[in-house]
Amino acid sequence: MEHWEDWQKGYQHGVLVIWPPKAVRRIVNRQRGTYDPDSAATCEAHITLTQPLTRPLNEMEWAKLQAITEDREPFEIQYGPLKSFLPYPCIWYEVQPTARILDLREALHQTGFFDLSRPHTEGFTPHLTITEGLSGPEVNRALLEKLQDESSAGSFMCQEICLIVPDIAFQFHPEKRLKLGC
Repeated sequence: MEHWEDWQKGYQHGVLVIWPPKAVRRIVNRQRGTYDPDSAATCEAHITLTQPLTRPLNEMEWAKLQAITEDREPFEIQYGPLKSFLPYPCIWYEVQPTARILDLREALHQTGFFDLSRPHTEGFTPHLTITEGLSGPEVNRALLEKLQDESSAGSFMCQEICLIVPDIAFQFHPEKRLKLGC
């Protein structure tokens, strides 16, 4: 962590995400590897759910998070079509139902365990990123249209959320899971 950039240090305790099933991650990871290999090397395909944790949590705090997820039933997530934040260089799969994801995000954020001072806390759009423009081809309207032609939509069941934490090389890995509707 000594060699991490300042922005990376804010993620040292991890972030909660929706971790799609392997078949979905494989499709999106392939696109990420082609169109933004630097970002792909940091983390597999995921839907960011919360801002980063401010510190490691104790068992009672994890129980509080589990109570929040247990209070919500599993739900189907549809992904696609592709969208972008152009001119900001990001191309992503739209995910629905936005309201259910944002409700879960808000309930988790209300615990006070997350860094809500970070950018994109307010007005957050749940999504599944292909490229953030960190590497690979230039992210522009032509690339968006090319990827829209090559990509399809799909769905999967969200039955849990996942804490992903970076290792010393700043590569994120699943560390803990919280089931929905238990």
